[in-house]
Amino acid sequence: MHAFLDAVRYLVRRLLPFIGIYFFAELMELSILALRESSNLHLSLKGLLVSFPVWVGTTMVSCLFSILPMLAYLLILPRKRHGGRWDRRLSIAFFFLFTAGNLFEEVAELLFWDEFTSRFNFVAVDYLVYTNEVIGNIRQSYPVALFLGGITVAAGVITLLARRWLSTARTAPRLPMRFTAAALLVLCACSLNVVNFMDLSEDTGDRYLTELSKDGLYSLFHAFFSNELSYNDFYLMRPDADTVATLAPLMASDARRVGDPASLAYEVTPHEKEIRANVIIVLMESMGSEFFSEFRDDGKKLTPELEKLASESLYFSHVYSTGTRTVRGIEALTLARPPLPGMPIVRLQGNDNLRGIWSMFRERGYDTKWIYGGYGYFDNMNAYFAGNGFTVVDRTVMQPEEITFSNIWGVCDENLFARAIKEADASHAAGKPFFNFVLTTSNHRPYTYPDGKIPIPSKSGRSGGVMYADYSIGRFMEEARKHPWFDDTVFVFVADHGASSSGREEIKQGNHHIPLIIHAPKFIKPERRDQPISQIDAVPTLLSLLHFKYTGQFYGMNALDPGYVSRLFLSNYQKLAYVKGNETVIMRPVRGVHFYRDGRQIGSAAAAKPQDRVKAPDASLQQVLDEGISYYQHSARWREFLKEE
Repeated sequence: MHAFLDAVRYLVRRLLPFIGIYFFAELMELSILALRESSNLHLSLKGLLVSFPVWVGTTMVSCLFSILPMLAYLLILPRKRHGGRWDRRLSIAFFFLFTAGNLFEEVAELLFWDEFTSRFNFVAVDYLVYTNEVIGNIRQSYPVALFLGGITVAAGVITLLARRWLSTARTAPRLPMRFTAAALLVLCACSLNVVNFMDLSEDTGDRYLTELSKDGLYSLFHAFFSNELSYNDFYLMRPDADTVATLAPLMASDARRVGDPASLAYEVTPHEKEIRANVIIVLMESMGSEFFSEFRDDGKKLTPELEKLASESLYFSHVYSTGTRTVRGIEALTLARPPLPGMPIVRLQGNDNLRGIWSMFRERGYDTKWIYGGYGYFDNMNAYFAGNGFTVVDRTVMQPEEITFSNIWGVCDENLFARAIKEADASHAAGKPFFNFVLTTSNHRPYTYPDGKIPIPSKSGRSGGVMYADYSIGRFMEEARKHPWFDDTVFVFVADHGASSSGREEIKQGNHHIPLIIHAPKFIKPERRDQPISQIDAVPTLLSLLHFKYTGQFYGMNALDPGYVSRLFLSNYQKLAYVKGNETVIMRPVRGVHFYRDGRQIGSAAAAKPQDRVKAPDASLQQVLDEGISYYQHSARWREFLKEE
């Protein structure tokens, strides 16, 4: 036993500098973030009692796994080499690299927090997959050389100060004892990792405190290993027959049911004559309603073109996106379905040959084109659209003379819209109507765009990105009016999501507030609609304006229907919210739910087994919960019902 304890003490002594610098760097980062968010934090005794052990636990787990390479070195190094010259040199080198890597991770997390107000999450996991775009974005947005130089110098100084503790003159224990002691340390790390710190962190009562309580590296790996979540395995369930019975009167209740009753497929048969208009949907990057003058308090007018267009169009002023990612917006605007936990359908296997909005247009002989100024392999967008019959037009097919300005995310919006007009001209010349789906990129960090277009210089921040994106839309519409297909075209401008994801709430509804503008002077009279609607309602509303007869399985509703009832679907990866009136239920893994009324949480519950019934605080919230479960659970069966026959 004495030999074993001696081996434990030896390894701890050698590893202590690494553990110390890891905790020191994490503590410094935590302090910076806490000071930055001090005005947003609502501290409470309960929150502190929860957040402190979560921070210690997640930091310890990450630290123990991070030092495994050094632990392996101490095991494989021959006993007689311990404490020698090469041991000292290698230990110093390992410590320098460990410190530099740790500082790099802290800086990266500070920048990530600046963008997303969150620890590393599934967005960071995606960024690790698409390294070219992400590295390019970082290089164009931040002084990378200065950061790397500062990290190198800081790591060197710390290493010099710590070098006396990096080796030991003591004789190393024998290999069997070192191996046994190392096994104990690994066992400690694995045992700590069994604790579900992510769930514990949700009990702080404050979203900022919840995020601050987690170690960034721990949060990153947690997101990596839970990137696709099975609804049936992690969320509240009801019998499938009950979900169908609940949804049948809510989804196109006046339409004729067709096909498998469980699919809830329906046929819409308008009385009016069908309008065979062209359609261009412009999905605007991060163009939240917070940029419109009517929703601002600072007097800035960042979106004059969109606001003018809204006054001349059918304008829905209170639309709410289903998520906070572009691919979530694509899912909503093509499939009109509530969001799935984890990755959207755009990113999942088996998402080809589906029945979506494109089906109604392709059945009528329309050209269908996906037009994007970047490289569409990002987020699997090209594969998704191509797999569903679209002609892909992205940066790879654009000629050098078409590109006057670009950054890592793609060509500037003016160049994108010029290509969109070129594609519309080609379809029109061929005598074919067209349905084109266009995604903008200029309103995205690093917020660079051609000089001299707007008063705000390029790379000045979000306001400039918004104003340039708005300017480009104005020029697009000005040019489109000169073309023969303009009068017979419906233009749909809608944001993919809002620009912010911050807030104390689990899911902040205001962060999902986006505009929807439908412009077609020949067919649609200008009108403003202030009733809250979901992003997934845009598709059925558009089809109703065209008086299309179609068979669909959309969960979205025609927002112009006199009997329309507002309900919203909001998500932030693992949490799924269903909002009806002043009541909200937020479902979360594992089989948990929080109940809200008038913005205040009034209860929570969880089910021990998948189909155990959860009791809400009252009958009204019980109905909201049953509807929410039904929508999300049935939507999760997309592979079963959405495939084209």
